[in-house]
Amino acid sequence: MNSKTFKITYKEKELETSANYKESGKEIIVFIHGLGCAKESFDAAFNFPQFNDFSLLAVDLVGFGDSSKPQDFTYTMEVQAEICKLLLDEFNPKRVHIVAHSMGGAIGLLLAEKLSNKLISFTNIEGNLVSEDCGLLSRKTISVSFEEFRKSLFAELKSETKESNNKSSNLWLEWNEKSNTLAFYSSSESLVKWSDSRKLLAKFKNLKTKKVYFYGDKNSEMKVLNELGNIRKIEISNSGHFVMNDNPEQFYTKLGDFIGGQIEYNVSSVSEAPGVARNFGEG
Repeated sequence: MNSKTFKITYKEKELETSANYKESGKEIIVFIHGLGCAKESFDAAFNFPQFNDFSLLAVDLVGFGDSSKPQDFTYTMEVQAEICKLLLDEFNPKRVHIVAHSMGGAIGLLLAEKLSNKLISFTNIEGNLVSEDCGLLSRKTISVSFEEFRKSLFAELKSETKESNNKSSNLWLEWNEKSNTLAFYSSSESLVKWSDSRKLLAKFKNLKTKKVYFYGDKNSEMKVLNELGNIRKIEISNSGHFVMNDNPEQFYTKLGDFIGGQIEYNVSSVSEAPGVARNFGEG
């Protein structure tokens, strides 16, 4: 795995986009992180032999991680998707697989529309699709003005997360230390708007490529699971919102099977473990 900063020009604005990547063939798997997260969300992917024949790209979205954090920027889902497309153009891949988590799911669906016949598969990891997907972070974030969020609520959200004291929440706190406050707030605003519109659900359902929805067994009561029709749903055991960090062995094994064609994707799977109350994570 290599880390590199790519210079991207978006509407005459020079941006630096940080990414972890591995070049290995013309098919590329691009990983898109969630709200307040970073490219390190997907570090484990680079160690799985199932992906040896694929190029891998895990990106820090603008405003997050080690990427640029301009103060005169919109940070909408649409703009993030356009920047991801510009970054992908640097690699000129023959085929693209999108793996998108939480807020990244919204960005990934908008990116998918820009890839035409290059897109081979779409993996949605508890990505935002409906209103109920905006709860613990994004909707609470925009319940106050930006000034109030900047002065107090952002710190309160971090404090509440710290009290969870589990692996995923601790990782999120570590990644979120690099998040820009404006980027977090503006991204939340855009994400809630898209989720409330139900357009993301429609886009996912209408996506003309193979697709799958991953979720943690602790979140098996999510309303959206009943709205996905015959889209393949795969439950990861001993996991909450961050399945790729809670149970990387099972998640990446099944992701490799899906991308490699060993898992059918046009029927729903049977749950593998009983669900419990939803834990930390959203956006």
